[in-house]
Amino acid sequence: MRWVIVFAAMFVGCVASIPADHGLTADLACEASRTIVQLRRGMPPAPKPAGDRCDNCDGTGTLGDGRITRQCPVCKGTGKKPATVCTTGTCYR
Repeated sequence: MRWVIVFAAMFVGCVASIPADHGLTADLACEASRTIVQLRRGMPPAPKPAGDRCDNCDGTGTLGDGRITRQCPVCKGTGKKPATVCTTGTCYR
């Protein structure tokens, strides 16, 4: 019997939150759209692509902590992304 009271309270709370006035609903939609546009104006621009810089060594051509370094195995020391050729799902460098 207790569940009837809980169910009734939940049902009335869900139904009562929908406004009956369509003008009010349209005003809320317009305000939400205006707020989204204002928030997007303040967003920083998207970062620029890295270009042809090697992702593994960050364009330096070497890996290491400064005292011990070695040549980047991906770009072979050039600091640039290697050319990739993909054919039928297989990629070759």
